[in-house]
Amino acid sequence: MSPVMSLSFFIAKRLTLRSASGGMQTGIAIAVTGVALSVLVMLISIAVMFGFKDEIRHKIMGFDSQLSISVHPSDNTNGEKLVDMTEIADALSTLPPSASTALTIRQPVILKTATDFTGAVVKGMGRDYDWEFVKENLVEGVIPDYQADSTLYHIIISRNLLRNLDTKLGDKIDAYFLGDGTYRMRRLKIAGVYDTHFSEYDDSYIFATLPMLSALAGIGDGMGTQFEISGLGSDDEIAECGRQLSAHLTEKLYRGQIHTLYAVTDVHTSAALYFNWLALLDTNVVVILTLMALLTCLTLVSSLYMLILRRVNMIGILKSLGATDSMIRRTFIYLTMRILAAGLIIGNLLGLGVIILQDTLRIIPLDPEAYYLDHVPMQVSWAALLLLNASIIVVAALVLILPSAIITTIPPSKVINYD
Repeated sequence: MSPVMSLSFFIAKRLTLRSASGGMQTGIAIAVTGVALSVLVMLISIAVMFGFKDEIRHKIMGFDSQLSISVHPSDNTNGEKLVDMTEIADALSTLPPSASTALTIRQPVILKTATDFTGAVVKGMGRDYDWEFVKENLVEGVIPDYQADSTLYHIIISRNLLRNLDTKLGDKIDAYFLGDGTYRMRRLKIAGVYDTHFSEYDDSYIFATLPMLSALAGIGDGMGTQFEISGLGSDDEIAECGRQLSAHLTEKLYRGQIHTLYAVTDVHTSAALYFNWLALLDTNVVVILTLMALLTCLTLVSSLYMLILRRVNMIGILKSLGATDSMIRRTFIYLTMRILAAGLIIGNLLGLGVIILQDTLRIIPLDPEAYYLDHVPMQVSWAALLLLNASIIVVAALVLILPSAIITTIPPSKVINYD
């Protein structure tokens, strides 16, 4: 730092922002409060955006995997539209080590009780499937021990379906599995009830075991209607893995190594409606950040003018002593940045407090029918927090340069005795 800048910083540091009574000057207090509130709103907006995206993505990918391999609808060589593990095994070698895979069967079903009936999709998973997502949303009962054959016809149903069928945990319901122009009837026992608040999925999905559906359809081991891939990182990694898998399977088909045309589906395609809805959050947050940034800049500019008017005679004295306009301008910019710093500290502390409180106690509720969540999700992103604060400081410093030019119009001979 040059000697002139050091002197400007020293003077700004020595100038007080307090009134004669020892408290903060009223105008300064208002400015600090305005900056703090702006920072608070910006932090909460960003936290809600990250929270919503993370929660909704997690729910979507709990039902639909990040990538899925299935028989292409236009393929007529495989009448049953089944994925053969032996055909796609080589293509899976392109996946990163973090990826997890699972063979599943999805089978349409009609559930019927004495008084009601409804349609749904039974998703059958292997005995070693990771049931963590279902565990997180389980509200009644247990996840059956599918290692035992006695639980083969036990299912986990959503609270919405349970309510629609007017039944309860432990009841048995008639299930009519559709396929090949006919149906097969089985009595299924409700062993668990889940509720994700995602009605579009909750109204349709039932979780069961893969061996049950395989036995019903007469499908052998290593065959299913869909092969799911999860555990990938960013959206870019999901897209890249999808392209590699699709290219690998297409090449094998052209070479005659396999005889089925497979489709690799990205979750951003299968659930595009919800991801487009999440994209709207970005627009809303940008609008809020822009408005709050403008409010912060206007507050700081007003504070700068107020500080200059309160110290006009000091400016005249400094000029008469040989201080340059640029040095005095830097002094008042540094002084205004002290107001910004106080507002940032208070705003960050309040914002983090609200975020942690909401994340822990969930005191702000939501209507799950409209938002798919029963509370406002908030998630701290430390990278976004640091970037936000750094951006505010840089923008504020740049915005204050032009208004501070008013100092150059103050003649020292007329303002030394200004009161």
